[in-house]
Amino acid sequence: MMNKPTLYGIFASPYVRKTCLVLAYKGIVYEHLQLPPQNDDPGFREASPLGKIPAWRDEHTAFSDSSVIIQYLERFYPGPSLLPESPGGFARALWFEEYADSKLVPIFGGHLFAEEVLAERIFKRPALQSDIDKALNEEIPVVATFLESQIKGRQFLVGDSLTLADIAVGGVLLLLYHTGRTIDRGIAPELASYLERLYQSETFAGVIRSDVAGLQQLGWESPM
Repeated sequence: MMNKPTLYGIFASPYVRKTCLVLAYKGIVYEHLQLPPQNDDPGFREASPLGKIPAWRDEHTAFSDSSVIIQYLERFYPGPSLLPESPGGFARALWFEEYADSKLVPIFGGHLFAEEVLAERIFKRPALQSDIDKALNEEIPVVATFLESQIKGRQFLVGDSLTLADIAVGGVLLLLYHTGRTIDRGIAPELASYLERLYQSETFAGVIRSDVAGLQQLGWESPM
């Protein structure tokens, strides 16, 4: 009997979370090994020579990087597609994934979540309150205003159904909610409603439950 595919990477990584959400949406059964970056596990190092997470292994190959894994799953695994067929929709979904990875992760993952939740529990150092304050008072309001303009009058960021854009953006903004905060409805009411719908969906619900359980083990009580 063939072994299940394996995903390597700790749940706290936004890139691992994005990959888990794609796997959930596609209904792919896999084993998840919760390994941090630079782990010495031989199987992980074979898949990720640079020690970065997430990494993936199946009966065909082993490699790393969330965006590469997702494109691989789109092409070689069955299940509903997360990339629109239209040229414009296809490009827009990929753009939002890059926006989430390069713009949102440093704010929600680095300045906020990593400092407030992980600094003392994982990195064993005091949190940088200046980073938290910058995220909450300067960076997140700008992001919320932009995303409000993108979701206004729509159910999804791209087209009429869930795409990679929603998974990439929603997965990162989930970190705000794990800290006990929400999007300010005074700034972005439609964005706030969109995220509430997203987080109640079947795709997100299971991953959120796993997040909450992992955070409890770290000593952090997520209100999600």
